[in-house]
Amino acid sequence: MQVTARERRKQISIEDNQLSNSEALCSLAMLKVRINSGGDYLDYVRPYIIDVLANDPPAKINDVAVAEKLSDSCGLKIPTRTVQVVLQRLAKEGLLVKRDGLFTCNDDFPESDLTAARADANRHISLIVNELIGFSRSTIGRVLSEDEATESLINFLSHFSIPCLKSYLRGTTLPDIGENANWQLALVGHFVEALQIQPNLFDSFTMLMQGHMLANALLCPDLHSVSDSYNEVTFYLDTPLLIQLLGLEGEREEQAIKEVIALVQRLKGKVCYFTHTFDELTYSINTSADFIDSYKGRGTIVMEARKSGMQKADLLMISGRAEEILERSGVLAVPTPSYTQENHKFEIAVEAFDAVLSDEIDYNNPRAKDYDIQSVRSVYVLRKDGSPRSLEKAKAVLVTSNTSFSKAAFEYGKSFQMSREVSSVITDFSLANTAWLKAPQGAPALPQKEVLAFAYAAARPPRGFWDKVLIEAEKLEREGKITARDHQLLRSSHHVQIELTRLTLGDEAALTDEKITETIARVSDDIRREALEDKKTVSEKLDEANSRIGTLSEHLENVRKNTYWDCKKQADREATCLSVGVWLSQGAVAALGLFQIDEASLGWVVFAVALLSGVIRMAGAKWDIKPVNLKPRYAEWRFHKLQSKALKKIGLEVKTDPS
Repeated sequence: MQVTARERRKQISIEDNQLSNSEALCSLAMLKVRINSGGDYLDYVRPYIIDVLANDPPAKINDVAVAEKLSDSCGLKIPTRTVQVVLQRLAKEGLLVKRDGLFTCNDDFPESDLTAARADANRHISLIVNELIGFSRSTIGRVLSEDEATESLINFLSHFSIPCLKSYLRGTTLPDIGENANWQLALVGHFVEALQIQPNLFDSFTMLMQGHMLANALLCPDLHSVSDSYNEVTFYLDTPLLIQLLGLEGEREEQAIKEVIALVQRLKGKVCYFTHTFDELTYSINTSADFIDSYKGRGTIVMEARKSGMQKADLLMISGRAEEILERSGVLAVPTPSYTQENHKFEIAVEAFDAVLSDEIDYNNPRAKDYDIQSVRSVYVLRKDGSPRSLEKAKAVLVTSNTSFSKAAFEYGKSFQMSREVSSVITDFSLANTAWLKAPQGAPALPQKEVLAFAYAAARPPRGFWDKVLIEAEKLEREGKITARDHQLLRSSHHVQIELTRLTLGDEAALTDEKITETIARVSDDIRREALEDKKTVSEKLDEANSRIGTLSEHLENVRKNTYWDCKKQADREATCLSVGVWLSQGAVAALGLFQIDEASLGWVVFAVALLSGVIRMAGAKWDIKPVNLKPRYAEWRFHKLQSKALKKIGLEVKTDPS
């Protein structure tokens, strides 16, 4: 059979995309956290650009051509502006020469060989891909090819992006994978949860997550120039994040949001919530409590309550103590801004924003849309005439877990000066990623907790899926294919729901009568054989073992975290004192030249000041140390010394890039 040119081009495109996916995962695994490198995040792409120019340079070297070569060689889509900045740095160092908009390599351009690093990264990727293929076959009976498994991993990771800042030139560095498949997200979600009992494989997967968070920094060439703290911005949590913080959406989500909040607070940022958001929070919890015993009960609060064995009274008690619980995490209530005549000019066009939200989000509860609009209006009022160009200068930002909500607010805000560069609404992962980039060693477990929280959420069945399950179950009971007891078991048993979700991966197309009856029969047999009790016992022992491991790991992480912040604080304090002393000595030297001073009466004081000034001048000439940059350079040098000494004292080492 003859293959047409169009079909051949399509086949080549598919093969190129599969290769790109594999190279992208390899590149993410190669990215390391090199805190001691002394550079900024653009240094992570520098070795790739040098490798391209040393081994396979384009005919004409410019930012566009090099970006295309990077896409071919490492599978990551790096913006041309980022490539341009790195090329200019190489030219400034004398490694490249720029003429007429093009670059040429000097004779002393360095050689490059990333073969060993790629081989090591590919080993990690191969382990994960093969494990995912085996997991899919044994868990859901779906046989995946290597390309399908790789695409599933890319799909999963692509959801960790930063879409809310204009300075970020793309949504993700990962290749385009076309239409996202929800079953792939669910599959990888279940897979990540299963990996927790295999620490080596889980660490390999976490390496991909860390690499992706670092790759996100490459999307913004100006990231290194912004402030290292959030002391000028207040982050207001949306209702779903407050629900997570209360532990009502599962332990994974609770741990992840607590880690993000703690890091932001360490970076001097404030985390709060509006009083109208608190009203929505208590309404959601109380409504869920009313439906916890009803087969009509839906939503994550109801599902998690049933899973953990919580009763209506438990939810009502949490609702009553919500403000106190949130306050313990340092998250305080702030009155919703009043819409006075003075603030009216800062308000949004409600009808226009309502239309944007309706296009992006299918609200089950109309009140939820009203609360979202009120939150965005509040942020605009708090920003007033401000036009922040970075997240650190934004004054007020709403943080949500709803990507569609943040996207709608970003698109709407492009028409307004106060939200054109920084959206009024960002996702919790956007905040987690940008905060983590400021202090990776200050929150070493954050990437793991973020990926576990997303995996847990991805493994949940969509709301529409479970509605269809109940409709199908009612039909099966009417047809006599299942009994009333089976129907009740399907509605109330968390174990049945988990098994059916895992079997179908939440895909409505995969939901058949046979799979429903098969799942019910399997669980019923388990109950008759008392296998469920055995599984519970094994699960409890496993949880106990994992808890012990988790406690030890958490203790180690806390030691590293506390050491990091203590050393940083001491280094900053010493640097401040040294800087003040240098400036005072320089001032004293200047004073000696301006005024008639009896040197004999001052004696050794004059000599000491003059000697210190001379030492500073000689040091500045040799190591390029000037009073203006003495503080940051001394703080960085002193921090690494203090951290290395402190960690060695307790038998640990500073984490560095082994390559």
